[in-house]
Amino acid sequence: MKHRAKKTKFESFSQRFLIISMVIFAFGITYVRSLESSYNKVLQKTESEIKEIQDEIDYLELKKQEMASFSRLSNVASEKGYIYNNESVASSTAENPQQ
Repeated sequence: MKHRAKKTKFESFSQRFLIISMVIFAFGITYVRSLESSYNKVLQKTESEIKEIQDEIDYLELKKQEMASFSRLSNVASEKGYIYNNESVASSTAENPQQ
């Protein structure tokens, strides 16, 4: 009959501590990965919304330029019965005029 060596209290504590630490580590890794995945989904959704809004801003800028074009002004003036004289129109690109 073989005689098994008895473990000391420190050895049994160390073994339990190691097993518990490994289990906590495994659950921790799983939790962190799922948290990262959920943040990535939120990030992708936010980036998609930003892209849609940026596309809408670009479209509105294009429409704004189209609405302010001289040919459009001429057409609107003609429809209203006015005569559009391009030489008498001054335009400014600065939002705040310099003094």
